[in-house]
Amino acid sequence: MTADVEQLRQDGHQVEKWSLGWLLLSLAMWAWFGYRFLMHEDRGLFARAEDSRPLVGILALAVIPTIVAAATLVYARVLFRLARRAI
Repeated sequence: MTADVEQLRQDGHQVEKWSLGWLLLSLAMWAWFGYRFLMHEDRGLFARAEDSRPLVGILALAVIPTIVAAATLVYARVLFRLARRAI
């Protein structure tokens, strides 16, 4: 049973590292969205709607790694709790 607990902890640490990677990726994507949004605002409030389509695409791309980062972080916490309960 000790090997199972150790395996859960190792898996938790590995998933936590992946979560950190996804978090960094999502922060980079949100920074890219913020930069493009601020550059879009410089054109004026009445810019054409076609100009805002790339912003919507970047926003959609930024949401995906954010959700994956949150899910992997929750999964890592579940693994740590399971390891703590198995002791």
